[in-house]
Amino acid sequence: MTRVLVVTASMGAGHVHVARELARRIDASGEQAEIVDVLELAGQAGDRLRRTYRLLLRRAPWLYDAAMRVWARYAQPFERLIAAGSHETERALAAAVHDYAADVVVSTYNLASQALGRLVARGEITAPVVTLVTDPGAHPYWVSRSVTLHIAPLPDTANRLRSMGARRVVVAPPVLRPGIADVRPDRADVRERLAPAGRRLVLISAGSWAAGAVRSAVRAVEGVPGVHVLVLCGRDEDLYRSLSGRPGVTAIGWTDDVPAYLRAADVVVDNAGGLTCWEAIACRTPVVLFAPLPGHGRLNADALAETGLAAVAQDVPGLRWLVQNLDGPPPAPDFWAAEPVERHVLAVGKELAGARA
Repeated sequence: MTRVLVVTASMGAGHVHVARELARRIDASGEQAEIVDVLELAGQAGDRLRRTYRLLLRRAPWLYDAAMRVWARYAQPFERLIAAGSHETERALAAAVHDYAADVVVSTYNLASQALGRLVARGEITAPVVTLVTDPGAHPYWVSRSVTLHIAPLPDTANRLRSMGARRVVVAPPVLRPGIADVRPDRADVRERLAPAGRRLVLISAGSWAAGAVRSAVRAVEGVPGVHVLVLCGRDEDLYRSLSGRPGVTAIGWTDDVPAYLRAADVVVDNAGGLTCWEAIACRTPVVLFAPLPGHGRLNADALAETGLAAVAQDVPGLRWLVQNLDGPPPAPDFWAAEPVERHVLAVGKELAGARA
């Protein structure tokens, strides 16, 4: 039996959802998976990182974006700087790998992948490491030359990761929550509950933290004739309260029923280009990216737009026009019929077993 340790980070919900679904698939295949949260392993250092990231997104997005740009241009010096403050995290990760006796380690979070790569390079862990890149936008913070395999969600992403130094890269369809594939609610019934008859339903996704210009997006769209706005407020209770009861707007708090909302919508407006975008594309619902989050959001928006999987609204008039006129999703990418992520992960484990034999 292959033992797979899945390393994630509770930095928002996307990385965690992907890790849970990947672990479920591995268990369903007859192998064994366990999930660890690198931020929980890191203790106070993990809490500080989460708070700092959230503060930057809310208060100083320009600083976060600048850091991402500097990292992209001067990858090695920036990575050495990050590594200097990661000793506690690396010790905790090494202990988790040894305690679980992992045959393969999979990371769904960029900084965990970097830390695991350093542990491999120093010989502190011998299990092969696989990096599951969840973003369509490539960035050096996903890349470590000591990682056995990088799995990318788009061919263009894979090519860019190779140019950044990734040794071996394959392309596989994104890991989506089971509700996307298994739950197919009646679209008409869902729309009847959510929007007045004849209205165009625009879903604004705010992510679990409701980061970015969510209120600006709501203000831009709510006055569009014939449109009803549905806002997924995540865990932001202030946003939920401020939008509740607003004419032409339905606020939704934290929910596991996202597939139903994605399928019911005529258009999805997003600012991160992450898991919600992939799920909307899988639901055959057009996606508009508006006011992308700095750093990874900007990169993801560019990547999705370049491949024709999403439209980008450059300003409020552009957003208003798109939510009125965008009709029909792009065709599903051909590579979505390729080998799923879990098979690539388990193949790495079998390769190692063969090499040891």
